[in-house]
Amino acid sequence: MAISSWSAGIIRPVAVPPAGPFQDGAAPGVWTLDQVAFWNQQGLWPTAGNLAPLGLFGGGSGNTSDNIIDKIVITTAGNATDFGDLTEPAYFSAGCSSSTRGIFALGFASGNQSNIINYVSFSSAGNALDFGDLTSARRQLAANSNAVRGCFAGGFNGSAISNVIDYITIASTGNATDFGDLISGTNTPTGCASSTRGIFGGGYTSAYSNVIQYITIASTGNATDFGDLTVARDSMGSCASATRGLFGAGFTGSVSVNVIDYITIASVGNATDFGDLTVIAQGVAGCASDTRGVFGGGARSGGNSNIIDYVTIASVGNALDFGDLTDGRQFLAACSSAAAAVQPTPTSAAMAFFGGGYGTESQASIQYVNIATTGNAMLFGDLTVPRYNLASCSSATRGVWAGGTTITNVIDYVEFSTFGRATDFGDLVSAVTNLAGLSNNTRGLFSGGYTGSVAINVIQYITIATTGNTTDFGDLLNILNYAASCASSTRGIIAGGDNAAGTRFNVIQYVTIASAGNAIDFGDLTRGSDNGSMASCSSSTRGLFAGGSGTGTTNIIDYVTIATTGNATDFGDLLAANSTLAGASSSTRGVFAGGLAPSYTNVIQYVTIDTTGNALDFGDLATPNAFYSSNGCSNAHGGL
Repeated sequence: MAISSWSAGIIRPVAVPPAGPFQDGAAPGVWTLDQVAFWNQQGLWPTAGNLAPLGLFGGGSGNTSDNIIDKIVITTAGNATDFGDLTEPAYFSAGCSSSTRGIFALGFASGNQSNIINYVSFSSAGNALDFGDLTSARRQLAANSNAVRGCFAGGFNGSAISNVIDYITIASTGNATDFGDLISGTNTPTGCASSTRGIFGGGYTSAYSNVIQYITIASTGNATDFGDLTVARDSMGSCASATRGLFGAGFTGSVSVNVIDYITIASVGNATDFGDLTVIAQGVAGCASDTRGVFGGGARSGGNSNIIDYVTIASVGNALDFGDLTDGRQFLAACSSAAAAVQPTPTSAAMAFFGGGYGTESQASIQYVNIATTGNAMLFGDLTVPRYNLASCSSATRGVWAGGTTITNVIDYVEFSTFGRATDFGDLVSAVTNLAGLSNNTRGLFSGGYTGSVAINVIQYITIATTGNTTDFGDLLNILNYAASCASSTRGIIAGGDNAAGTRFNVIQYVTIASAGNAIDFGDLTRGSDNGSMASCSSSTRGLFAGGSGTGTTNIIDYVTIATTGNATDFGDLLAANSTLAGASSSTRGVFAGGLAPSYTNVIQYVTIDTTGNALDFGDLATPNAFYSSNGCSNAHGGL
């Protein structure tokens, strides 16, 4: 039987073993179901949506400054192929990425220090597009990233060495924001990351540096000392797995080296020798999958290098030849679609999201946890405006945050399925802070708050699936500041708070979410005056109110049965007395995060809503600089 051509491609009489499990992996031939099952069990059958892990090398200096972007498939050795071009020729650049976007900060472009940031989409080869600008033009900078944020550090601005760290939200476009400062101004460092911690290593300060420093990507702030490289040098390439960071090659001030160092990212300490690259070089770029590190290009004796080397990150040993770039060049930038820092998009049926807050400064970050498990929070994205004492609500697909301090009328939203920066939703009736939020799957309600001069009794609502300004819903029983609220699919509950003039309320009130109108008395909380700044959450039947402050701070958790009326009942206790903490829930579990206990805390704790009992430890927020006055929502709360 001859090979036959069909509109769908080539059918071969003898099946060819599949090239790999990726979407574009070839598996030509006629297959039986048993054969397909066999290759699936080996993890080698091509699967739609499973994109091959790409590494991109952008720009660099060859005979002239270059705008080339090369592509490799990290899991398969071979020569690079053309992907597209940067917006202009550039070298002394830096690269970082999410699983969908590659980012290049063009260090020295068209003869000048540059603030230009480019981006590409890994899913489609083509030329880069403009992303926005760094906070200051500079070359010889370093970059690292997780799935959400890209960070750029150090460099040379044309007259002085920079200590600036900038960040962007990768899924959006726009100019970078100030993150903090390096320990000192550093020229030609390198960067790598885990999903939580960003690492910057080496560079040139007043001498060639062996310093390794780190940041927590989900927060903002200055870098902290990590340890030392085995050899002081600049112009290295770097890459990382989920646990290890690698630093390869570099220039010591007198000679180039082929040294590879490694660190364990989650700890601090000095680097350890890993092995050697196949060539002695400087100006190398590195990228990685979760298992394999790749180093490409650089300047070596005899000219610019097109060599690509690779190592298995979990082992130690010398690098092996991978293939060649399309052109020899140095001081290029690299990124990857499969770096370990690219954590998976939230897919759980029950996720909690905590937005904003105040620690050493007002927070913009949005963090998330899988409610059904335990563990530390991960960075999801950023609010449009850093703020605290805000309110939130959510449907099964969208989270909304409103108001907050500095006193604002801003409403933001995110789609839970997509990492990134929040989008403007609309405005509250007036700028307000210390308000309360609740929702079912359709409507979100925001109640009370403080305008800067008085507390208000206004209830306003939005339709979560749309965008736009709030509409008047009705009034609370009294003016109310620092109340807490939760909901079933039909009824919203608002509890506690004060009048911003010293009077505190233990009153619980309710509304019917589907029909506008004034709140109605439900009953009372168990506690006396310590009923402001509580956290709240709910199943479809129970509402919980945790912590709070007033004359003091309490660890009390109260609960009510939402469909009835009556006074609250004692549920149990938080891990410690706490106020201004954030609450969120699934249909079975309530989660409380952060707060003042009595100082800032990053602790997350949980309860099982249908039982009673004390809270248990869940994990920690993603930011080590703990904060309070965040607000939480979820895709599986009792109002859905």
